Amino acid sequence: MAGAVLAGEGRLAPGAPGRGWGLRYGLRLAVLAAALALWQALSAAGLIPGDEFPSMTATVSALGHLAMSATLWAAVRDTLAGWAIGLAIGGGCAIVIGSLAGLSGFAYRSVIGVVEFFKTIPVIAILPIALVLWGATLTMKIALVAFAVFWPLVIQVCYGVRSLDPIARDTARVLGVRGAREFLMVILPSAAPFIATGLRVSVAVALIVDIVAELIGGGSGLGAQILVAENSGPSAYPVMYAYILVAGLLGVLLAGLFTLAEGWVMHWHESHRMAAGHAG
Repeated sequence: MAGAVLAGEGRLAPGAPGRGWGLRYGLRLAVLAAALALWQALSAAGLIPGDEFPSMTATVSALGHLAMSATLWAAVRDTLAGWAIGLAIGGGCAIVIGSLAGLSGFAYRSVIGVVEFFKTIPVIAILPIALVLWGATLTMKIALVAFAVFWPLVIQVCYGVRSLDPIARDTARVLGVRGAREFLMVILPSAAPFIATGLRVSVAVALIVDIVAELIGGGSGLGAQILVAENSGPSAYPVMYAYILVAGLLGVLLAGLFTLAEGWVMHWHESHRMAAGHAG
């Protein structure tokens, strides 16, 4: 009897994650559908002025027409270019400089005040400087994105490097693991969760700054198309909201892709193993 019960439990267990996955995403889709239905209902009832806030159906229709045009995909391409290059430059510099600062207590104490100061400067405040230096170009967007990404991420890297367990460091040195091997095999894996958290935030921040730079600074991309549609008058508002929806969908897509990549790269870490166990 006990064997039958255990066998039954073994048969039931594999189905549990599937049911959990279906319920989780089913609820998300239900909430999204309810939000869209509410949007349409408020527009149909006249509670939302149509000349300022188009209906859901009008916006989706405009989005469908945009999806068949080269203008939309060119704007997405330009936005992704500024996002990716700026994130790579800012993130790469943050990992290198944060690691160097975190490895030395003196270096950390020397630079942390400067880092904390620059972290508080709004990116919009340096937009005029970027426009003077580079104009409404891709270089301007890259510089702003890199600036916005660098400061919060470098702090995460510093904290991650300095969080290494002294016992692990001493053990590595007793075993003769020093220099670059110590950094790659001991310090970097220990700091990886901090770096992953900083990168997860940076993915969203980089896209926001990129679109704001296009919207205000005039660089090409989704932000510029939103501004063009706004300046075209109320008749183009469905197109404007369609571009806003595309920006939101792009953010969700990038965040989802990064989450998948993080799970694949960090599958060995305890936090991800525990999360997988809870999900199951």
